Amino acid sequence: MKKLFALHPSITIDEFNSVRITGNYQLTTLTEQSVSLQTDDYALTIRGEDVTVLELTEQHVYISIIELTEVSIRHKPAEEKLYES
Repeated sequence: MKKLFALHPSITIDEFNSVRITGNYQLTTLTEQSVSLQTDDYALTIRGEDVTVLELTEQHVYISIIELTEVSIRHKPAEEKLYES
């Protein structure tokens, strides 16, 4: 099925209390105080007093944060296969 509008990967932080992410991602960790996502070669971690996932779909996540304390983005290159199995 072809999508009507192409989704380009993006991260939007609104007034330091909500985050919207569009594009392909993988939810790796979710607790009451943090959420971690992996997309392509980058890992995103968000920490706060209270972190709530408001919307979670295949290519979109909307997160609410109370008292944002940390946002980190790390480059994590995918491991290359040295040989074919």
